[in-house]
Amino acid sequence: MPDLPDLRFAIGLPPERAIGYFQAKGYAISFDWHELLEEAQARSFTVAKAMRLDILTDIRDAVQKALDQGQTQRQFAKELTPTLKAKGWWGKQEVVDPRTGEVRQAQLGSPWRLKTIYETNMATAYAAGRYREQLENAEEQPYWMYVAVMDARTRPAHAALNGKTLRYDDPFWSSFYPPNGWNCRCRVRAMDGDRVERKGIKVETSQGRVTREDVRISRDGRTAGMAVYTDGDVRMQTDPGWAYNPGRSWPLTDRNGGLPDCTARNFAEGDKCIKVLQGQPDWRSQGRPDLRAVPESQRLVAPALLPGGKTREEALDILARAVGLEGQAARVVATPVGKVTLQRDLLAHLVEKESNARERYGNFLLPTLQKPYEVYLTEYEDGFRERYIGLFTGKYNLLTVARVNRDGSLLWNMMQVDDKHLNKQRVGELLYPKK
Repeated sequence: MPDLPDLRFAIGLPPERAIGYFQAKGYAISFDWHELLEEAQARSFTVAKAMRLDILTDIRDAVQKALDQGQTQRQFAKELTPTLKAKGWWGKQEVVDPRTGEVRQAQLGSPWRLKTIYETNMATAYAAGRYREQLENAEEQPYWMYVAVMDARTRPAHAALNGKTLRYDDPFWSSFYPPNGWNCRCRVRAMDGDRVERKGIKVETSQGRVTREDVRISRDGRTAGMAVYTDGDVRMQTDPGWAYNPGRSWPLTDRNGGLPDCTARNFAEGDKCIKVLQGQPDWRSQGRPDLRAVPESQRLVAPALLPGGKTREEALDILARAVGLEGQAARVVATPVGKVTLQRDLLAHLVEKESNARERYGNFLLPTLQKPYEVYLTEYEDGFRERYIGLFTGKYNLLTVARVNRDGSLLWNMMQVDDKHLNKQRVGELLYPKK
């Protein structure tokens, strides 16, 4: 029998929804899983005891690849295990708790941990995408039913929720939209009024029935919240730390995604910009050349400039065509460090200012992503972003910096290569250098 992932609830879900949710996560380094609870889990990717960014990045990239390619848990573990072993993140080891200085015996990588990482992230990503899809269709199918698998592995509290039906806008779903715990396999079925009436399904309300309780989860007294739903004498609850809806916590857009970087006046448009954290490695410390000295042979030939749009809608259409999004909502672009999902609905902020006319440079974006001169993982005040450096020759002799935001949206700008500020964009961990 083929080795299939246990994600049957994802049937019918456009893959880009799950991929987009996962790409929206930033990085968060944590010692224990409960340091990042509830909505913070939906916004950041973390693995307990993965205290090095390179380890966290390796695991995150593996999960992203599993989503992109539909890998099974066995394929995911087979590819990731050698990397983690080579970097020493495997087996039981003594580690120092950074909060207390206590030396503790901790389980780092193991087959069981990789299985949990895979199943939790895949289930959460698909559920978040499914929630967005159902929410967009709520006018046609406003009644949502909680569906548990109902086998020997199903937790009693989750089994008790099976068949519960409430409106999509009932506060119940803010806490109980699955997954509701580690390895939870529950899902939600959306229905229209005719089906509810035909099947005689009782539609409930959670008014006065949902409470929150804090449960102790660690030796040092830390607690995690769980949601409790009471129906008469029957009590149903989420697992501790799972009283949230990952899809509801997923930002539709990065609140800072449209802001330029503050590192050079070329990128600043007015007073609002997003700060890059100081003290990161730069191009000099990583042995890279000054861009002003890079010969033409190492530059891409500059493509033609596009005409500017007369309206914002026309500008968006021009940009969408340039990046291959004409007539489709999303596409995946392979880069030297992974894959980037371009989404049409996340391009709009790029053409908000008509005076900038960024759509004219649309032909520069794909070459910058696919054949960059460098890629950096740069830390900002609100998390990490990838920055793609594209070098072009020809009439315009331009430097392109494309920034992949936490929600998968993009921001890019063009600069003359002789600008004395251009090297200031090259900060962060060097993920890819062009030889």
